[in-house]
Amino acid sequence: MRSKVATKASRPEEPRLLSPSKGYRDEALGLIFAPFARGDGFRHGAIGSTGFGKTFSTRIVIAQALERGIVDVVLTHDVKGAQPEFEGVYLRTVEEAANAGDANHLVFRGDPYSGQQLEVEAVAELGMRLAQRERLRVLLNIGELGNATTEGGRGWRSPSALWFLTQGRALGCSFTWTVQQPKRAPDEIFDLSSTIAYHHLDERSANYLGGTLLLEEQMVRVMPELIEGEFVVRPQGREWNRRVYRF
Repeated sequence: MRSKVATKASRPEEPRLLSPSKGYRDEALGLIFAPFARGDGFRHGAIGSTGFGKTFSTRIVIAQALERGIVDVVLTHDVKGAQPEFEGVYLRTVEEAANAGDANHLVFRGDPYSGQQLEVEAVAELGMRLAQRERLRVLLNIGELGNATTEGGRGWRSPSALWFLTQGRALGCSFTWTVQQPKRAPDEIFDLSSTIAYHHLDERSANYLGGTLLLEEQMVRVMPELIEGEFVVRPQGREWNRRVYRF
């Protein structure tokens, strides 16, 4: 008769992380522009370390929104550097918009060489007027979200920019933004953006977002591994689709 040998209970294996697969441009744009199918404007942001392509990907989103007829006109606040980051008709003041003709992308720069400042509120307020009075579908694009928020990044200096995020979609208006430091973004930007593209982030920033937004562990672990131009997209209220995109 065989003797029974006592064995230790085997420990359950931890689930393995699934490697993300390559996503395609039209798939990513489909996620970003999904609100348009419901008759709403879209609200899309890009987060990532400097030099990893968030501005470039936002340029593609803007170009496609115009080409597909999702928006009528784009107003961009682009004052971060001496050279513009977005292409369009360059203006120093909102008053110059009256002479822009039929241009569909107005890039507001101020005058960095003379020190002439141009606040986000002036651009966003113009966008509100065009939406409410002219019934245009306006896309407000803020090149650096920090220009619309308070110094600590937790509140808003531009109530009109906040209008684009909270109310503008009902009029077909859209809102795009970029930011480098997720800790310097107001809660509303995460709660109300219909999609966010996450580019490369260091582990500390990725872990902060994971804990704050309750992101999937796999997504958090992928962010520091993304190379220039790569990003993942997470629509509001949905799980990550385990795709890595590159425009």
